[in-house]
Amino acid sequence: MKRRSICILLILVMILNILGCGRVPTYEDFEDHYTDTLPENAEDGLTLHAFNWTYQEIRINLENIRNAGFKNVLTMPVQQPKGGGSAWWAFYQPLSFSIGDNSALGSKEDLIALCQEAEQYGICILADIVANHLATTDDEGKEPDGTPTVSPAVEEYEPVIYANRNEDTDGTGLTFHHNRSARGTGEDTQYYAYGNLPDLNTANPYVQQRVLALLTECIDAGIDGFRFDAAKHIETSADPDYPSDFWEKTVDEARKYYREKTGKELYVYGEILNSPAGRSLSNYTDHMLITDDGFTAQLKSVFASKDPKQILEAGLKVDDPTRLIAWVESHDEYVTTNTHYSEIRVAKYWAIIAAKKGLGGLYLARPTDELTVGQIGSYAFESEYVAVGNRFHNRFFDAESYESVSGTCYINEKIGANDQGALILNVGDIEAGKIVKVAVPHLDNGNYYDALNGSKVVVSDHTAYVPFDANGMVIITRSRDIHPQISISERDCSFVGDKVISLEAKNCDEAYYYYNGEASDKHTFQDKADAALLDHIKDGKVDLTVYVRKGVNVFEQTFTYQFVELIDGRFNVINLDPKYLNGDYELYIWSWSPGKWSQNYEIRDGVMLVDTTGMTGFLVAAFEKGYQIKDPNNWDSNVLKQSADIKGDILKQGFFDMSGF
Repeated sequence: MKRRSICILLILVMILNILGCGRVPTYEDFEDHYTDTLPENAEDGLTLHAFNWTYQEIRINLENIRNAGFKNVLTMPVQQPKGGGSAWWAFYQPLSFSIGDNSALGSKEDLIALCQEAEQYGICILADIVANHLATTDDEGKEPDGTPTVSPAVEEYEPVIYANRNEDTDGTGLTFHHNRSARGTGEDTQYYAYGNLPDLNTANPYVQQRVLALLTECIDAGIDGFRFDAAKHIETSADPDYPSDFWEKTVDEARKYYREKTGKELYVYGEILNSPAGRSLSNYTDHMLITDDGFTAQLKSVFASKDPKQILEAGLKVDDPTRLIAWVESHDEYVTTNTHYSEIRVAKYWAIIAAKKGLGGLYLARPTDELTVGQIGSYAFESEYVAVGNRFHNRFFDAESYESVSGTCYINEKIGANDQGALILNVGDIEAGKIVKVAVPHLDNGNYYDALNGSKVVVSDHTAYVPFDANGMVIITRSRDIHPQISISERDCSFVGDKVISLEAKNCDEAYYYYNGEASDKHTFQDKADAALLDHIKDGKVDLTVYVRKGVNVFEQTFTYQFVELIDGRFNVINLDPKYLNGDYELYIWSWSPGKWSQNYEIRDGVMLVDTTGMTGFLVAAFEKGYQIKDPNNWDSNVLKQSADIKGDILKQGFFDMSGF
């Protein structure tokens, strides 16, 4: 009798262990008819910051941007940039209040073409606007009163603003601030103390007219919204010390114009870092959304502490998240710091922003290491880890949202009228494949599926049985539909010799590639493949088309690779616009070791041939026609446009592609 009781007890213990640890309830799948789509309105979507991209590069990538779930794309500043925009910072020193006619981003016609095509994809194009200041001569140039010198190049584009920069010459009024002794809010608004940039008098009616003229020109070109650079440094009508009606006469008027023209609402936000001295943020939020640079900063130790409550307790700059734009990293942060998060870490923080109800999000498309204008530095914006966060946002942007923690997991549940889902982020130690029980207080019982890999996540009695992978992030919905993933080692570049493009596909039912449009000769692969280019050159180039499919979701794109035959064994600068070679400009080379200007090059068959013997690097610079450098041993700031630095691996490969210069 005693032995029988022990056996019964052991069986009961085994049953309890099975029920408590391993056995997951079973349910029928939900009926689900959701199709991925972008929100109708810009303010309901998320924004890709196409940092250093040309209008053409944005246009080429519109389909991928849409497929990744971005509703909006933010361009670089559209005004005429200093020196034509050879470096990223030059766009933040504009010469004009009109769309640039000699910009590295492209022409006004290119911008119009981009906006027209973006509309076909349901994407809104946002323009960056610099209204606080114009270009300076250099970092040291000062007017007699010690304020920054306005670049003489401004006169060509804004003659009235330039003529009235230091005195009222024609009754227009002083166009720049000279109030260096301002206190209170004037320290922010009356004299721009950063980068020796001349601060515009934004209370001046003529300056306001010029800014409004730019905004309406952009709207006529098809722009759907604006970011205002350095908005904190422009006063409002409620400013306690230096009020003006700048925002009423510019943004508010542009908003009316856009509404009359399109029947929709203009999307506008201003860059406000930290908080403006002595001013309420509501002074700005009455006119626009504002940036919240502090939200994600509160999350950046969460994976070290393994405490998800840090996410739950992170505060916003104002109580209403619908008035805010947050980011994981801004372009300023990225270019000024040497510490950058891994792409997967960025994607996790981004998922938190994307899931937070009402909060706007700006995702930085990272530049190249050399910060090259006109060259895309990273395609991480296409990553499924980013895309699933975007699609989750788009699916549930107007649903009820419930944030909580369970163990080492942060949860954001979404409860719509006929739809449910959740972001679950495990910030603790993860044993890949092990099912973890996570409390989900609001989700209905049933089968949900991870949007990243299709794994089933059962919810029963407010508990989700989650099979985390090593990255610890799942986004669950009622859809079984997942997207294929593809990575490509290089896109749309020039090459010499035996060039191989590496392909890697995940979550695919089918994957293949083919050359030069010959789809009948396709190369099927699983997981990985190497596409060799050299034997497939046709008319000096190779078109490589890549196709991957998972269910009904397809990625198909053609990439073009230009073959380069190096001339004469010297360094080849290729694809330089003919206007720089026909005498309209003066071209110089600035070399290092030692630093020196020279014209030691030869132009042959449209190629600039440079003797790089002894050089550690160089750049190509364009000056006005006939210009002569007086001191070849010192940098000449009269340069109109300069290339990126040609050094390191670029120097070793023997050529540099100047397309877009």
